[in-house]
Amino acid sequence: MIEFSEIPGWGLALLPPVILAAWFFSRRQKREHTLKKRFSTEYFKGLNYLLNDEQGKALDIFVRLVESDWETIDTHFALGRIFRKNGEIDKAINIHQGLITRPSLPERYRKEVLLELGYDYLGAGWFDRAEGLFKEVLNYDPKSEKALRNLILIYQQEKDWRKAIDTAVILFGEDPANMGPMISQYYCELADIAQNRNDLNQVEHNANQALRYDALSVRASILLAELAMNAGDCKKAIRLFEGIEKQDAEFLPLVIDRLIECHDRIGASMELLKYLNGLNRRQQQLPLVEAHARVIESHEGAAAALEFVTANLRRAPSLQTVSSVMEYLSEQGGENTASMLADLKTAVASIRKVDCRHRCRKCGFRSNTLYWMCPSCHSWASVKPCCLSEPA
Repeated sequence: MIEFSEIPGWGLALLPPVILAAWFFSRRQKREHTLKKRFSTEYFKGLNYLLNDEQGKALDIFVRLVESDWETIDTHFALGRIFRKNGEIDKAINIHQGLITRPSLPERYRKEVLLELGYDYLGAGWFDRAEGLFKEVLNYDPKSEKALRNLILIYQQEKDWRKAIDTAVILFGEDPANMGPMISQYYCELADIAQNRNDLNQVEHNANQALRYDALSVRASILLAELAMNAGDCKKAIRLFEGIEKQDAEFLPLVIDRLIECHDRIGASMELLKYLNGLNRRQQQLPLVEAHARVIESHEGAAAALEFVTANLRRAPSLQTVSSVMEYLSEQGGENTASMLADLKTAVASIRKVDCRHRCRKCGFRSNTLYWMCPSCHSWASVKPCCLSEPA
């Protein structure tokens, strides 16, 4: 039997087109098989060098392979991501640097290589280098979501709130639901800085900007309410503090004492009691019993306050309500009762010290300090006062 390879060139011209096409296809398959076999052998050889920390030899092989077929670049990306995920950042950097420095790198892959190298530097904590790479990506794609979001992370980490705002605003039009609250928090950070400088005009400006991007920003409302309170405009402060119930009622325990103080300043005690009674019906899960009981006591006496906290104890048992009941009982009982209640009160106080006052609603992080950005999952405005219904 005669092989196609044995047929002379002049004889090929006499073959029918279908047979001729089959011959070319057969030769191409054979050549591709040989190339793939060689590629596989070389690739695993390079991988072995890399695993043995002979990075120079490994990169020479990888670069040679990818230059022979740039369609294989996804394999390099995958390998770099594995090293980055495993904390071997230096190996990931070497892979991506080896690609970006090649003059033969096709333009269509440059943006992806820059992004991967930026991720490497970000993982290594080299924010300045990562920032430069993500900015370079924007030269190719001014609205690259990946580059913009990573720049935001860098500016957030560096607390460069102005740059964070300018970058986040680019994404706001496409994703207002997520970017709006984030931009709002950045403006609140600027408001806090202005407050430390006693620049009240800037505090008000930044807080209003925060509400512009997120009408549900409790933090901005608190800033504006405190400004009004300090300026003697308690009616405005009351409106802002009470408005927090519609924004996010879980934050009300943070402001309840200041809300009571504002009512006291303008002699609106009956309006306060009416508001608290309604709030108690609407927000039974919130730890507001102690503050509410103090207001009842000032108007109707200790007996009425005791009746109120006892009713709440039956409805929603908590350390707060137990502590309040004991406090009012100690004022009415005899010597033995007072001694026993004092011991119980000390025990409750000890339990409350180790119990958390705030919890992140996204990751469960617990703390006695309020953080506007969760230290654990880095979510904004997710750390809130613990509710009565939550376990200790």
